[in-house]
Amino acid sequence: MDDDTNVRRRTGTAWFVLLGAAGGVAGLLPWLLTGPFLPLQNLGEGQDPAKVGPFVMLPYSQYAITTIIVLLVVGGVFAGIIARARRSRPGLARSFAALGGLVIVQVVAIVQTAATTRSVLQERDESVLYLVLLTAVAVLAALTAWVACVLIAAAPRAGAGLGLVVGAAAGGSWIATFLFPLFSYTSPFEALLPVVPYVSPVLVGLAIVWTGVSTIGRVLTGLVGLVLVWLVPALTTALSSAAGTRVLARDLPGMADFGARVFVSASTMPEIIVPPLVTTVVVAVVGLVLRRALGRRRTGQTAR
Repeated sequence: MDDDTNVRRRTGTAWFVLLGAAGGVAGLLPWLLTGPFLPLQNLGEGQDPAKVGPFVMLPYSQYAITTIIVLLVVGGVFAGIIARARRSRPGLARSFAALGGLVIVQVVAIVQTAATTRSVLQERDESVLYLVLLTAVAVLAALTAWVACVLIAAAPRAGAGLGLVVGAAAGGSWIATFLFPLFSYTSPFEALLPVVPYVSPVLVGLAIVWTGVSTIGRVLTGLVGLVLVWLVPALTTALSSAAGTRVLARDLPGMADFGARVFVSASTMPEIIVPPLVTTVVVAVVGLVLRRALGRRRTGQTAR
């Protein structure tokens, strides 16, 4: 292999670092474009409610836990999609280069936000616990994003589909954050509120269509997608309800118990869980039928 080929390969791999970073930034856009300033902290010191807080790359607040998760996970999915679309040859080098760019962006986002938040918190044990818990949530979300990125970028279709359904399950909340910014009381898109719960089911259905159901692995990916459509909204409701209840702020066991009860209730009410599941199944079935029909049509045209 000559030197020119080596240089082109290294250049191409380095380009994927930028693509991965772009995916990570894209995931943060709903927050970055709608007022990326530290929310008022219950444990803050010397904060002026009339002034905006310092710039932060993530919305560190107990009222925005699900948004933190969504911003990071969707960023990983974007990075994986970009890398898979632009990858011109098999192998892991370019996929892991994209992962590297994603990791840089998300680690910087977590560290910058945690450091900025720490600077405004009171010197109390509760402040340390609060910051550690929020950062732990962000780190777990980032790890999920990194796994999704690698699956989508480098895995066979069943594995890539698994990464896609994870992103699709978070996609509805990501879009909702664009339409209904955090801590805002009004939005010009309020008429779309009834549609928002069905965005993720539709996206999961489309991810199942892309993945297909022709192998056991792909079928399992579809089933994971249905489980996510079933449980993610209940988990989101439980996290928001428990973390947003100030009365339980100093009672972590009580908060966990309350969240568990909300989760069980939200995940077992047919009027809540059935419509999204039906939506996902309908989108997947119609899409798979159309995909098969188009495939037969192309085969017929080729055979002529």
